[in-house]
Amino acid sequence: MSRNSLLKLAFLLFVSFTFSLLPLLARQSFQMNFFHHSFQLSFLSWVVLSGLIFIGLSLYYSFNHHFYTRIYLLSSHQATWLELSHYILLILAPLGLLSLRHYLVAADLYIRLKLFLIFLLGGIIWVKILWISRLEKEQPFWSSFLSSWWNSLSQKKKSLVLCLTALILYNVGSVALISQGMVFSGDEPHYLLITHSLLQDGDFNLKNNYSHQDYRIYMRPWVTITPHVAPKTEGKYSFHSPGVSFLVFPFYALGYLLKGFWLHFFPRLAMTLWGALLGLQVYLFLSNFKVSQKTTLLIWAIFSFTSPIFFYSFHLYPEIPAALISFYVFRKLFFLKSAPPRQLFLLGFLTTSLLWLHSLKYLFILVPLFIYGSWLILKKFSRPSSWLSFLLGSGVMTGLYLTFQYSLYHSFSLSAVSWRGAVSLPESFEYLKFLLFGIPGHFRWETLLGYWLDQRDGLLFYSPIYLFALLGIIAPFTNKKRLLTPLLGVIAPYILFSAWLTQRTGYAPQARPLVAVSWGLILGMIFYLESSPRKILHSGFKVCVFLSLLFPFLQLLHPYSLYQLTTQGETQRAGELFLHLSNMHFDLTKCLPSFLKIDNRYWWPNWCWLVGLTLLFLLYRFLPPVKKISRPVAFSLLPVVLSLVGLYFWFVYYPRVNLGTPQTVIFPQGERILLYPYSRVAHQEKPGRFKLLEINRDYVFYFASARPLTRLQFEIGTQRANYRVDLDYFDVVLFKGETAYSFRHIELKNPHPYKYKKGLFLYRVRVSIWSRQPMKSPPPCWFQIVPWVQTS
Repeated sequence: MSRNSLLKLAFLLFVSFTFSLLPLLARQSFQMNFFHHSFQLSFLSWVVLSGLIFIGLSLYYSFNHHFYTRIYLLSSHQATWLELSHYILLILAPLGLLSLRHYLVAADLYIRLKLFLIFLLGGIIWVKILWISRLEKEQPFWSSFLSSWWNSLSQKKKSLVLCLTALILYNVGSVALISQGMVFSGDEPHYLLITHSLLQDGDFNLKNNYSHQDYRIYMRPWVTITPHVAPKTEGKYSFHSPGVSFLVFPFYALGYLLKGFWLHFFPRLAMTLWGALLGLQVYLFLSNFKVSQKTTLLIWAIFSFTSPIFFYSFHLYPEIPAALISFYVFRKLFFLKSAPPRQLFLLGFLTTSLLWLHSLKYLFILVPLFIYGSWLILKKFSRPSSWLSFLLGSGVMTGLYLTFQYSLYHSFSLSAVSWRGAVSLPESFEYLKFLLFGIPGHFRWETLLGYWLDQRDGLLFYSPIYLFALLGIIAPFTNKKRLLTPLLGVIAPYILFSAWLTQRTGYAPQARPLVAVSWGLILGMIFYLESSPRKILHSGFKVCVFLSLLFPFLQLLHPYSLYQLTTQGETQRAGELFLHLSNMHFDLTKCLPSFLKIDNRYWWPNWCWLVGLTLLFLLYRFLPPVKKISRPVAFSLLPVVLSLVGLYFWFVYYPRVNLGTPQTVIFPQGERILLYPYSRVAHQEKPGRFKLLEINRDYVFYFASARPLTRLQFEIGTQRANYRVDLDYFDVVLFKGETAYSFRHIELKNPHPYKYKKGLFLYRVRVSIWSRQPMKSPPPCWFQIVPWVQTS
C-alpha cells in the first residue's frame, strides 16, 4: 500500500473516531439529568460506531473520487485532496462536549446537539457547492446541461415550468401551516364569510351569517369573531371589498363540498395561482428588459420564495391580486409598441379593477398607474382615440363598481366600503383635515421606517435581500432612468401615503403595507446585479440570499412568528422569530430596531441601525468594485470553519431557551427572586402562589436569585379534584403522584442552581397536571413556590 493511501486511511479513521463522539453524546443525553450529566464513553460503542462511519465515509469518498475524475477530468491526487477537505469540518464534532458546561435539561441538550450535527452536515454541503461551482467555471458540466435544457424550451414552456414550481412550493407551505392547526385569521375569515354568504344565501347580507356564527365551519368551533360590517348598513354589509371573496368562490365551493382539510386547502390554493402568476410577471418583465437569463431566474426565485410574497401567496388577502394586476398593467404599458384599442381598453379596465380589492387603499396605486398610462399613450401615439380606449375601459370598470356599491351601500362615496362608512362632503373635509394635521409627525416617519426595519414586521429583517434592491436604485447603471422614473412614480405614492396614514400590519404576515408594490422593489435588484457589485458587500449579498430563503422555512416551523401586531396598543417589541434565534445568555431582540406606536426615542438600536444604513447608502457609490482574486482552494475552508464555530457558540453552547424580562417578587419572609415570564393561564394570586387554570398540560417556571437558595418548598393540589401531578426540578423528578383532594408538600434542600449571567443563580421547575377522567369544567389547581435564601 502506498504512502498516500496509508495517509488517506489514517485520516478517514481519525475523522471517524472524532466525529462519532457527537452522535454518542446525543444518544447518551437522554440518560442524563441536571445532577448527573457527564459523558461516559463506552469503548465498544465508540469502536463500532466509528467503524460504521468509516465504512460510510469510504464509500462516499470512492463515489465522489470517481465523479471528480470522470466528470471534471481531475487527476487522482486533485480529486483526493478535494474530497478529503470536506471531512475536515467533521473534526469540529468534539466541540459538542463543551455544551455540557451549560446543561439545563436533557431535551434541550439533545436539540442543541442535533442542531450542531445539522450545521456540520450543512457545512460539508456548503464546501461541496463551493468546490463544484469553482470546477464549473473551468469546465462546465451541470451548468452547461441545465443551460442547454432551459434554452431549448419555448417561452410558454418556461412560463409553465416556473408557474408549476411556484405552485408546488406555495402549496407545500400552505399544507405545512394547515397541518399545524393554523386556520384562517385576521381579516381572512371575514373575506370567506362573504364567499360563504354568496354560496349559501346568494347575497352579500352577512347579518344572519355573523349571528349564526357560520364562520365556525372553517375556524375553531369555540371561536367568536367581531362582525366587520360598514356603518350605516344596519349590520348587513362588510367593510371589506369583495374582490378576494370573488376570487376564491369556486375553490371555497369545492372545499365546502369536501369539508375538513379541503375547506382550508382549496381557498388557499386559489391564492397560490395568483402568487405564481405574479412571479411569472417578474420573469417576463426581466426577459423583455433584456436581463441575462441567470439574473432573471435568480430575481424570480428571490421574489417568489422569500417574504413577503411566499406567505401572502397562500393567505387570503388582496395584496397579491393587487400586485399582479398593477404589475401586469405596468409591464404592458412599459413595453407598449402598438395601440390596439382592445388592449388599451383592457389595460384601463384592469387598472380600475383595483377598486374591487380595496376601494380606498389602492387608489394610491390606481391613480399613479392611470396617470402613467395616460401620459405614455399620449406621448407614443398622437391619436386621441388611443387614450380614449384606455379611458373607456377605466370608465366602464368604475361604473360597474359604483353600481355595485350604490346598490348595497346606497352611496357613491368610496369610503362606503370601509370601517369608516359613507361620508358626506363636509365630513370628508374634516377627515382630511385630521389626516393632515391630527396625527403627530413622528408617528408618520416612524411608520415609514417600521415598514423596513421593525423587528416584528419590517421587510429588511425577514427578507434582507431587499437591501440590495434598494442599493440597486442608487447603483450606477446605463439606461436606468428609463425604468426607475416611472417605477418610482407608480409605487412611491402608495408607500408614502400608507406611512402618512400610519397604517401598520395587523394580524397578518410581515410587510403587508409593501406587498402590493413589492414587484417595484424587486426590480431594483436589476440595477444591483447588472452593475459592478461593491467589494465589501459582495459576500453579504450571498449571505442575504441564504437568510432570505432560510427565514420562510424557519417561520413555517414557528408559524406564530408570522402574525405579530404592530398596530396601536401593541407594546411587545420582540419579534418572535428572533426570540427563537436567541439563546439563554443573549437576547438578539434587544439589539434590533422597533418602531411600534409608542415612545421609541430611547430604544438605542433604532439610532444605531439608522446611522449604519445611512452611512451605507451615502458611501455605497464610492466603494470599490469586486476584483476577481484567485485564492487557494484551502483558503475557502477558513470562512466555513469560522462560521461553524460561530454557529456552535451561538446556537449550541448555551441553552436554547429565551427567558424574557423578569419581574421582582418579594415574599413575606423578605426573600426576593426574579420571576421570568410563564404561561398566561397561570395567575399569580400572591407572591409565589399560582392558580393553574388548565389541566392536561405542563407549566414551566424559571426564577433566579442573587444568592444561592438553601431550601425550596413546594405546595400543589386542590380540595376539589384528584389530579395526577409530576413535579420536576430541572429534569429531576421530585414528586410523581396524586393530589387526592388535598395539597402535597415537597421540599428540596440546597438545590443546585444553574449559574446564569450577571452572577444570578437560576432555578427551573416544571409542573404537569393530568386528570384521569374527562372533566367538563375542571377546577383550578394551586401551586406555590417558597424560596429560602442563605442569610449568613
